[in-house]
Amino acid sequence: MRRFLFSLCALLLASCSADDSVWLAAPQSWQDLTMRVETRPEQVRPGMNEFLIIAARQQRGFINNLLVEVRTDSSGSMWKQAMPDGALGVFRRALPVKDVQHGHLYVRLTRNGEHGELIFPLSAEAAR
Repeated sequence: MRRFLFSLCALLLASCSADDSVWLAAPQSWQDLTMRVETRPEQVRPGMNEFLIIAARQQRGFINNLLVEVRTDSSGSMWKQAMPDGALGVFRRALPVKDVQHGHLYVRLTRNGEHGELIFPLSAEAAR
């Protein structure tokens, strides 16, 4: 029992420690939406990374008229459509990343005929 409690405490302490290398980009706004980005894995690495673009509305309700396209410096100049994960305002796309320190995630938004573009740095240090 002691071993179990010790293991549980060690696990909790490890999960509470802050990892400075985790990428946390500041949210950005467009129209009445606040856009956040998360990645899988949580630390952006060279290779393929999945990007989750999360659109939160200031007023509640589904976001069904938003087109999200993304690209990175490594994916070239062609935009790739991020696929909606239901009607929850979450959009997903895996993209290549070669240079984490100097790379960016570009997000192009289209809604009701209006366009906007947001740029998120991929470096954990640059995102702070």
